[in-house]
Amino acid sequence: MSMTKLVLVDDHEALREGLAALLRNEGLEILGAAGNVAAGLDLVEHATPDIAIVDIQLPDGSGIDLTRELIQRQPSLGVILYTGDSDAERLYSGLDSGARGYARKAGPLAVLVGASERIAAGGSYVDPRLDRILLSPRATAQVAALSPREREIMHLMAEGLTAEAIAQELNVSIETVRTHVRNAIRKLQARNRVHAIALALMRGEIELEDDGR
Repeated sequence: MSMTKLVLVDDHEALREGLAALLRNEGLEILGAAGNVAAGLDLVEHATPDIAIVDIQLPDGSGIDLTRELIQRQPSLGVILYTGDSDAERLYSGLDSGARGYARKAGPLAVLVGASERIAAGGSYVDPRLDRILLSPRATAQVAALSPREREIMHLMAEGLTAEAIAQELNVSIETVRTHVRNAIRKLQARNRVHAIALALMRGEIELEDDGR
């Protein structure tokens, strides 16, 4: 099995270097690191990683805008927005950027490693410990509850399974899985798949097993 190839984009040099060393020790292949938007664009273009871990705030622009540009240039790239930010509107903008993951800078390294591996496999990740920050105010109103099958599929997706893996697990077609995901997104009034997972977790529609992290 090939190693997950990863780049880091963060303006704090000590954090970049320390995180790169730690992730390398966890078996991830670090192709490089950048400290700003311009360098991040150049790095991803030349390194073609599986995953880019991107800080939301960079000195020459927004990590969210960088994410949009990176995904436009390389649609298969999985971006994890790496944040210590608690500004709700900025986090909502991140959900619209095409990022497939949200991880907290205050979180354990194992969470970031797991998120990277999930997303490299085609899944998505949002840290449930972002508490209610990602919960859209409109979602606090009464909205339709998910069906048992929708909850089951959203739970498996939150655990990091791809649509293909979920279809195999449940012995249904991939299109059936995608239809249930679309219905869940609509019912939760979510912006996209990652936002739907966050809302389902926060509303208690699904729960992740406690792994001690």
